[in-house]
Amino acid sequence: MVMNDQTRRSLYAAIFYGICSGSMNFLNKLVLSSWHFPSPNFLMLAQMIVLSVGIDTLKALGKCKAVDYTWAHGRSCMVLSFFFAINTVIALFALNGMNIPMYNAMRRCVPIANLLLGVLFLRIRPTRGITLSVLTITAGTLVAAFGDLNFDSTAYTFGAISVISNAAYLTTLQKTGMEKNLGAISIAYINSINCMPVMTLVLFITGDIPKIIAYPHWSSSSFVFAFLAVIFSGCIFTYSMFLCTTVNSALTTSCVSVLKSAFTTWIGMYTFGGVQPTLFFLLGQVINFTGGCMYTLVKYRNSRAKKILSSDHKAVP
Repeated sequence: MVMNDQTRRSLYAAIFYGICSGSMNFLNKLVLSSWHFPSPNFLMLAQMIVLSVGIDTLKALGKCKAVDYTWAHGRSCMVLSFFFAINTVIALFALNGMNIPMYNAMRRCVPIANLLLGVLFLRIRPTRGITLSVLTITAGTLVAAFGDLNFDSTAYTFGAISVISNAAYLTTLQKTGMEKNLGAISIAYINSINCMPVMTLVLFITGDIPKIIAYPHWSSSSFVFAFLAVIFSGCIFTYSMFLCTTVNSALTTSCVSVLKSAFTTWIGMYTFGGVQPTLFFLLGQVINFTGGCMYTLVKYRNSRAKKILSSDHKAVP
């Protein structure tokens, strides 16, 4: 199997995002649930600050070519930043209240939402194979949710809102990359600066600041290490998501999450626990994974077909 440069770049971006996304689930769960850190909003703000300062430092050293932040650039990414902030905060609250396997299952509804938003706002008509694979993923999610004996209505509400906000965010990200001609690093940089005032305001509104100051584990080296791991990994994760979405598509990014979550689900069952593996739950996971594999196969075949068609056009005198 021979891949051209674009196909290889798309594949590497998808794998990079899948690894980063899987790691972040466990790191966030570790800090928010195991260490009972009181403010997911502060985690997000810290990640935005470190990301923007890090990119500024790389720019000063000549190692990065991100654009400078201007009001025009900030305004062009304002809608993206709005959905990003909402999606991240809600996702963290959902993860704090749900077990990792069911959190993963809920998030697998994102592809169907991205499919619909892509048709409505990006005018992208999916093929029959892609539609079938996404419907298979969604069916698996419903079956798995039916088998969750630890149903938490509040957590599931956050999970459902997270699905909608994540789909809107990824679709907006794809649209921004297509229309503004900005690279993944530049979009991540602009977005981080846009989000900082919003996240700071959220901290004051929610009353998280006194809780953060009074948090008893700041003197624990183990917690500080876990906290820093979440912050720096979050920066890398944000970039990987922007890269995968701009190089591939919002739908591909959400489907990569499906394949990733199949692995983190089984790991989560034996680490953080919180779920009883019923027949419906396990069946739902299998259907989910099958749909993810179907999507990967269909995307590869479509890519090959486009390459062959392009070669045929070039061969015509």
